[in-house]
Amino acid sequence: MDEGSGAERVLVRFRLKLGEQRFDAEARVPTGPIRVADLLPLLQPLSSAIVDAALPPVEEGGRAISCRAGCGACCRQPVPIAGSEAVMLLELIAGLPEQRRREIEARFDAALERLERHSLLERLRALSQLEEAEQRQRLAQEYFRLGIACPFLEHESCSIHERRPLACREYLVTSAASCCADPTPDRIDMVPMPVRPSITLFRFDGGRVAGPARSLALVLAREWCAAHPAVGEERFPGPQLFESFVRGLSGVST
Repeated sequence: MDEGSGAERVLVRFRLKLGEQRFDAEARVPTGPIRVADLLPLLQPLSSAIVDAALPPVEEGGRAISCRAGCGACCRQPVPIAGSEAVMLLELIAGLPEQRRREIEARFDAALERLERHSLLERLRALSQLEEAEQRQRLAQEYFRLGIACPFLEHESCSIHERRPLACREYLVTSAASCCADPTPDRIDMVPMPVRPSITLFRFDGGRVAGPARSLALVLAREWCAAHPAVGEERFPGPQLFESFVRGLSGVST
């Protein structure tokens, strides 16, 4: 038993092949039935560790990461999250002191009102259904031009940095910080990742990695959870769920 966890856990050791590198890691996984949302505290540090493993080749090539605390340009993009992450974020908000919770909820409401006023709300709801990358990029640029900050952005820094979505962890650039004021593909040099845990999470369905990637914009998290109250409540044995994710991340069929 982990102290204070209230749940029995088992130590799982695993190896991932990341390009030419081999990545050894371990995690203490709950043995009982859990939701995908309950797996996120394990997937978040795993995602960060994978990102850290991708940095040495970049730095050896003479490039430096431009991202810094206080630079929140990327937090004005339509951040993609999985349904399980929406559930996690709502539970995080629900656990805040009342005044703080109301502040965050008001930011979500203000974002949706502004999107609707500019006729972008319905289009954003259908973002993941757009098949062409050019269409998604065009919508993302329209969203960015509205300057709608992530509801968790404060003083140009993430107020939930330790709990931030996987996609946020994977977004690092080496292009000049000034380019982030207009983050088009031709201006932004993103750090290449050997694998993207966020994409695996977007494909996680029914306790396994299957089907197309499905995501939603972070600002839609509250309304998405309200419209899908039963989604994400299905539970699976913790080790089985974690193994399924790792196998999917490795490109192994589950």
